[in-house]
Amino acid sequence: MIEIRGIKMSEIIIEKSILHILDPNAGVPVLSAKGLPQDESQEFFTKHIERLWKDSELKECEFDEGENPVRDVLDQSSGEHFAAFSQQLSEVLFSIMSANVDIPAADVYFAVFRKDQGRYLGILKLNYKEAYTHSLVNMDEASSTSVIKYRTLFAGESQKIDECVFIDLSSKKLWIKERKYEINGQKDFYLSSLLLRTCPARSYKEQYKLVEKSAEQVVKKFYSGDSLKQAEVKMAIKNNVDENLEIDVEELSKAAFADSPDMQRQYREELSQKGFTEKKIKINQQIYEDLEKNHKLITDIGIKMEIPTALLKDPSKVEFIVNRDGTMSILIKNVNEVKSR
Repeated sequence: MIEIRGIKMSEIIIEKSILHILDPNAGVPVLSAKGLPQDESQEFFTKHIERLWKDSELKECEFDEGENPVRDVLDQSSGEHFAAFSQQLSEVLFSIMSANVDIPAADVYFAVFRKDQGRYLGILKLNYKEAYTHSLVNMDEASSTSVIKYRTLFAGESQKIDECVFIDLSSKKLWIKERKYEINGQKDFYLSSLLLRTCPARSYKEQYKLVEKSAEQVVKKFYSGDSLKQAEVKMAIKNNVDENLEIDVEELSKAAFADSPDMQRQYREELSQKGFTEKKIKINQQIYEDLEKNHKLITDIGIKMEIPTALLKDPSKVEFIVNRDGTMSILIKNVNEVKSR
């Protein structure tokens, strides 16, 4: 097991899985009665689950209160009724897809897997992708090749899956990655609103962007968009992540704008105006790792630089000098070697 400042990455162990074909163009869903074998294909799906688990577009959700047709039968998903449960949910999903033609056809993969000490239900919607390959025809003792298009291919191991659901089978907590499609004449989510009936939620990425953009607005107002100050705010965000990958908004405002209570208040107001009223923001492993990366600077004369975030406040490596005429000079120090690319 690997641990990065409280972030644990453990092995995914798939216990059982099954695959159904949901293509409205075919008229009916093709539902499998048997699970997938434990062969090399499981490695393919395991890699996708691992990648999706770290995806910043995931959002933590909860089922709506009251009667819920998915949550109320969720206990059946991990036992002997696993195949029947997946068939039933696939039929509901197929009816939603058939009624809303903008939703892409797909194969849907269901799996019960273990991670850390928990057991989860994973649902991966493998939207079809188009790709070309060759076709070989033998006619009159001669071979002829041509190029044909396949439209029912899965995303490769290195490609992203656009839609998925993970459900903690103990707590009933959900993580959803989804896309908006035209539903009843307007763009909307269908996995969370129609299939699973969950409370509205923002993804990790959306929450982080709200925090980051609000800080940028304050910097723009009080510091005329000072890029160094923006980098300092980014460092403050990184340094205020706790072991649960949460950031206390009050503490962040104090750390990012320590020299001005007015700016701290302005920052909280910016967040409130954008509809963010929570006391804490949640991020995930992917966002945390991105915070460790380089900070990009673009000057008005066309020079672009990437400086490691950790060096921005190290005057022995990088110095930002404000000249008398109001311009800025950036001095890079103690360089042993420069390579051209």
